[in-house]
Amino acid sequence: MNRNPMDEAISALKVAPVVTVGTCISALAALYLFSTDSKWYGAAVIVAVIFTGLLWMATPDIIQDAKKRAKARHRYPY
Repeated sequence: MNRNPMDEAISALKVAPVVTVGTCISALAALYLFSTDSKWYGAAVIVAVIFTGLLWMATPDIIQDAKKRAKARHRYPY
């Protein structure tokens, strides 16, 4: 019963949906603002770091949910 990256991604969206989406969007915004040489780049990086820290704190629950998904998908749970 190995969990794959798709199990972990779906579990992250189920356990912490706002944090997961916030991390992705703020990281993309930070990259865009960096490429356009904006003065708001630093603020976007700080927001991305905060969301990443919150997602890191939710990691044990995400892994536990991913293991449950992998176990439920397994044909013979023994």
